[in-house]
Amino acid sequence: MSRGGAAAGRPGWDAGRVLVPGTEEQLGSLGLFVPPGDGTEVPVPGGVLHARTADTELLWLAFPEVCRAGAVGVRWAELAPRHALWVVDGVPRLDAAASGDVSAFLDFADALHAADVPLVVLAARDPGPMRRPLPVDEAADGGLPRLGGGS
Repeated sequence: MSRGGAAAGRPGWDAGRVLVPGTEEQLGSLGLFVPPGDGTEVPVPGGVLHARTADTELLWLAFPEVCRAGAVGVRWAELAPRHALWVVDGVPRLDAAASGDVSAFLDFADALHAADVPLVVLAARDPGPMRRPLPVDEAADGGLPRLGGGS
């Protein structure tokens, strides 16, 4: 049984990146743009995920939503292969975040890695080491894309 990105003929974990700070140019280089509107709810076993955007190609979440979902027991391993690319914005420095939030985020990232699905992280600064490292792409201009509804 094949799971995840590369096994299904799509880019795998190695296509993921950390974009600092996540400018429109950085996003555009990956074929991404800041989602318009208020987002959408994605049904998952036991509840919903509040996503900025969601379809089979892309699921875009805010860091607090990853933390909330992890705390209520969302099974990322089951969800990871449902989307070709995952994006998480608003990721803080992991060494300065609450330990429960860090654990939830790293467990989420580990599930995507295990499924060989790429993750794009948007952060104002390099969030620091992850158990499964991603290349860091730092823009020189320091401008952040505008994201509605906080992150």
